[in-house]
Amino acid sequence: MIRRHVLAALAAGIAAGDDDAARAALKKIDLVLRRPARKKLERALIDAALATNELGGAVDPEAARHVQRVAALQLAKAEPEDVCDRERVIAAYNALPKVKAGGIPAATIALCMMLSAVSVAATFYVLTLPGPAKRAYARELPPPAAGAFKDGGTPLEDPELVKLFVEDLTTLIIESDRDRQSGGMDRDRKAHSITLISAPAIQKRGPAVVKAWAEMLGMLDKWVSVPASSEGFKDIVREFRHKVRAVSDQLAAAGVGYYLEGDVYTQGDAAHALVYSYRVEEVVFLKAGGQPRRVLNLRRIDNLNISKTVLGYQSQDLGDPVLLLDQIEDHVASHVLPVLAPGAPWVIADEEYQAKEGVALAAAAGEAVRAELLAQLGKDGPAAQKIAALLAERTKIVDDWREILEARGWRLARTDSLFLPENMLEQLESDVPGSERRRVAAIEEELAQLEAPRISSLAQQLLQATVRRHEAQHGLDDDRPEPLRYPPLLEDHLGDELDDDGEPRRRVESARAELSAYISQLANDPTTPQLSLWNVARFAFDDNSVGSSESYAGVLIIEGLARHLGMQSPGPVIHDRRIDRERLTALASPMTKLPGDKLRAAAVALWKELYAEDMVPIVDR
Repeated sequence: MIRRHVLAALAAGIAAGDDDAARAALKKIDLVLRRPARKKLERALIDAALATNELGGAVDPEAARHVQRVAALQLAKAEPEDVCDRERVIAAYNALPKVKAGGIPAATIALCMMLSAVSVAATFYVLTLPGPAKRAYARELPPPAAGAFKDGGTPLEDPELVKLFVEDLTTLIIESDRDRQSGGMDRDRKAHSITLISAPAIQKRGPAVVKAWAEMLGMLDKWVSVPASSEGFKDIVREFRHKVRAVSDQLAAAGVGYYLEGDVYTQGDAAHALVYSYRVEEVVFLKAGGQPRRVLNLRRIDNLNISKTVLGYQSQDLGDPVLLLDQIEDHVASHVLPVLAPGAPWVIADEEYQAKEGVALAAAAGEAVRAELLAQLGKDGPAAQKIAALLAERTKIVDDWREILEARGWRLARTDSLFLPENMLEQLESDVPGSERRRVAAIEEELAQLEAPRISSLAQQLLQATVRRHEAQHGLDDDRPEPLRYPPLLEDHLGDELDDDGEPRRRVESARAELSAYISQLANDPTTPQLSLWNVARFAFDDNSVGSSESYAGVLIIEGLARHLGMQSPGPVIHDRRIDRERLTALASPMTKLPGDKLRAAAVALWKELYAEDMVPIVDR
């Protein structure tokens, strides 16, 4: 129903050549549906603008029509391969079935009837119809406080800043990217940038925030006219990131819980500057060597259609170590909860190896991780195992649907979250077997009844804790006046630390940092060391990760733990320029049976062997 109204609104906007006409059309629809429809429209317009590198609006009616046509095609799952080809987009849009807005306000009438019924027989309604189980859960956090960045807890909120970052800043980023690709002469983009410098939401936060914000926007303006081929391009990229970080630092100093991250990515010869916006949901302090170490829990709030895959990160450019809560939620739903089902394997490798040579090891790793997690979940363990079984059943059905749709040239949306995307089952009504669709709907309801969001939150907290220590170690390493020793065992695989110009090789820096962080994560994990071990081991076994920093970390950690546990080596795991997974399995398999204290002790000893110094203990405060 909502999609129909949005498509009709887009049709009105296309006719007028102005997306404001689409917004105006939604003001005439059913009152109850206006807000979700407006939200869906805005998201569709942003996604289409990013996909087409067009901004639209009233200034360029044809660009506005193009963006809105692409938005409609994306909603209808009928977009052509090249959404920048206006002629193909027009043809595809004209082939869509016509939609009509209007009709009786069924949702409002239904709401009024329900409210009327409740007013007559409220008690009966409450006793007999408890309503659907909740599909969302928010862990209780401390009240927002200005001192959260100093003492820990929840920082202050500001709805005006949210609007500025989510709407105005995102629009300026799109405008700047478009202007960069077309010569950098857009006066409207320049005027918009100047206007945002004096945004009231920034002005009220004091001169330090105002200065940092103005310098960030000035850097974005400068970026528009700097070619990627210029000598100073790398310096501009670095300075852009620093200016964005300065805004985050000043907001933190003001006690306001928002975090901006500057990033630059390339596509062929084109370079794109982005600013991601996050809500700082919680500030958590660890103790590293007795000293406090701050880590931020971030929740993404912007509408840019580019997402990260990592669970957390830290770098000198970005400041505090951070956890990405959205990615952790999805990782728990797709990787952690499923292993709780009785007999479920841990995903250790690519599908081919996992299904053949890796079957026994995956099962043993799954058993080890499952035992740890169930011990921590306590009385919620049985419900968690039921949830895991339901997720496995749903995954199998949805994977079958994905094959059906791919055979027709369609792509099914990601389904890594705890619940399927809103309206997905409704949209697939005519495309997948009805019995399977009804079963999946029943699974969704069973997950809610079992309090899957709450139990998932418990598992997320366990994963957050171990990833937090990993990122804190990165922070410790970055703060060192001199870098960690380059372990000779790593040098054997990667070669010289410096390039021909005497500069550090990024591949070496990355591998050394990840090796340090993963060993520290395992050594400092008081409750889930098997989870920490197999989280890094999977990179060593997975053919798709060969050559990555994480794959070298996985190999050296398993080989090193085996040495300090007194296991006999079958020979070097890396030889003849490949990872010998048979030898790796021979070393890793016995580790699935080891208690946590032995794994931690071996990790501490390995750290000292590799870096020739004692490891800094990292503990919860």
